[in-house]
Amino acid sequence: MSQLNDELFDALANEHRRRILFDLVDESRRGELPVAIDATQETSDDRAAAGIELSHVHLPKLEDYGLIDWSPGTDTVETGPHFSDVRPILEQLCDHQAVVTAESA
Repeated sequence: MSQLNDELFDALANEHRRRILFDLVDESRRGELPVAIDATQETSDDRAAAGIELSHVHLPKLEDYGLIDWSPGTDTVETGPHFSDVRPILEQLCDHQAVVTAESA
């Protein structure tokens, strides 16, 4: 379980990966790629760079960790084989996300 904890902390260290995992906790958004990642970028070049980073860095890393199953051809993301192991932690973080965000601002 120690390796999974290290991988979870690494996954949570990046805002884009956190959004993907938090979106998967919310059952109603399962399968959708997070739209907010592109919406936060100011220019089309920024959006393109974010999309490249998402598909070449963040999604493969989460899939390698077993936290997601990603289908690049259809851009669908579902929970991976280890997601259920970390779901309780992610749920706690999601429940307190507004408090953490407000305190850091």
